[in-house]
Amino acid sequence: MLIMEELREMDCSVLKRLLKREAVYPGSHRSSGSGTCLLLDCRPFLAHSAGFIQGSVNVRCNTIVRRRAKGSVSLEQMLPAGSKDEEEVLRRLRSGLYSAVIVYDERSPRAESLREDSTVSLVVQALRKGADSADICLLKAGKHRWSVLLPLNRGQLQRCAYSRGVEASGNGL
Repeated sequence: MLIMEELREMDCSVLKRLLKREAVYPGSHRSSGSGTCLLLDCRPFLAHSAGFIQGSVNVRCNTIVRRRAKGSVSLEQMLPAGSKDEEEVLRRLRSGLYSAVIVYDERSPRAESLREDSTVSLVVQALRKGADSADICLLKAGKHRWSVLLPLNRGQLQRCAYSRGVEASGNGL
């Protein structure tokens, strides 16, 4: 049984400082998976494509995947390696090269408020099984709170355009 009360929580201001710190170091280009933290967007594909936190990876955990997995999702199911960047993220995750994995949805205020069958809960469960060396955190109040702070985070919210399933980052808002 997954106990969400044990899931650490991260405030948006802490994430902002973390993203700034990673951007300072050379070779920390987050979309290639070379940073020390991984941001996992647990929102549906359409919500992610409408706008996401820069450097985040959208997990693929839709209803069909959950139904087939019968409540337990593996890292390979939620992060299928389709491109070199995706393969690199999965490899680094399995190898324990991320010091932190931050998961977020639209607006979950606290870890204890997550439903057991929510995408975030299933992703955290898969991370605990397959990437146990990473520190897993929930971004408090999710992307909604990040967007409220948009004037402060202007360069760190992205929109994307998809062409045949390949992500192309748009201009920052």
